[in-house]
Amino acid sequence: MQRPSWSLLRENWADQFFFEPLSEFISRLHEDRGAEALALVMFSPEGEKTPPPSPPVHLLVIYREPVDFLKEALFLRERDPSGIFNFFCYGIDAFRNMLRDSNPLVRQAIKTGLILFEAEDVMDEFVERA
Repeated sequence: MQRPSWSLLRENWADQFFFEPLSEFISRLHEDRGAEALALVMFSPEGEKTPPPSPPVHLLVIYREPVDFLKEALFLRERDPSGIFNFFCYGIDAFRNMLRDSNPLVRQAIKTGLILFEAEDVMDEFVERA
């Protein structure tokens, strides 16, 4: 997992198809779930290049507390008018357990992930494993 700065990403991604919708989504996520969301990570579940050259863009949202995957994914889709994002949302403990159990999706997120937002350096333990 990589932790590039947002200013560097903005500089490199300004012309990318997803940059404006991503910026808007991050603002909405912060407004609606700012206290609960610990991290936002772009990754490739297929192990391909991150960011992707075309939709969909896969986003992992990690929360402080457990979440209902389907309800939260629907909630996040409602905040994405572009329709280009595919959401994976987990509580931090569930994410840790999935990593411990060698879940392939979580392993790919660790391997290909770019941290877009992080609170409290919560991703340190996962960055070290990448």
